Amino acid sequence: MTTPTRLRPTAKAVATRAALIEIAAEMFATDGYLQTSIRDIAHEASLTTGAIYGHFRNKAELLAEAISSRTASDLESIPATSTREPQHVDVLRRAALRFAERHQLRSLIVQGAAASLTDTETRDRLRAEQLEHLQSWIDRYESNRESLGIDPSVDIRDAVLFTWAAEVGLGVLEAVGISPRSKSSWADIFARFGRSLSLPQDR
Repeated sequence: MTTPTRLRPTAKAVATRAALIEIAAEMFATDGYLQTSIRDIAHEASLTTGAIYGHFRNKAELLAEAISSRTASDLESIPATSTREPQHVDVLRRAALRFAERHQLRSLIVQGAAASLTDTETRDRLRAEQLEHLQSWIDRYESNRESLGIDPSVDIRDAVLFTWAAEVGLGVLEAVGISPRSKSSWADIFARFGRSLSLPQDR
């Protein structure tokens, strides 16, 4: 018995899916995840709700895809450019300098976290999405630990969680009108943290 081949989506389907993610991201971040329905998104996109369900199983999947897309474009596309300091320090510093550009990403995560308190499906979908990105960052650090000069005593998983907690926590503070004083000071804090990973454990 042969295994049925999975059809590759057409260029139009790929473009429609990407457009829906962009529209949903904007609406979830601006109007609120709980306040935005699939019907609202369909109206904004000039599509039927059935057409949206042809691309996404539910609203939780659409939110997770929006967060994942924003994470990849706003954060994971930042290359290292400095040769004066370890690569991870440079990437952390440059990512922190651009924190204002990720306001929508943080808003989406905060919206999703709030919804996850009462919606199991949203919580499970966002947990899977977050773990996927976190694990890719952990694996990258682990595989380059020696070349980056990271001390053997450093728990890479907790270091990654720490930096991501700072990013997500900033989203919570922004929701109540609190933000860093300047881009340079915020970037300096992240660079200092990155350099500290080369230090031995403080006993």
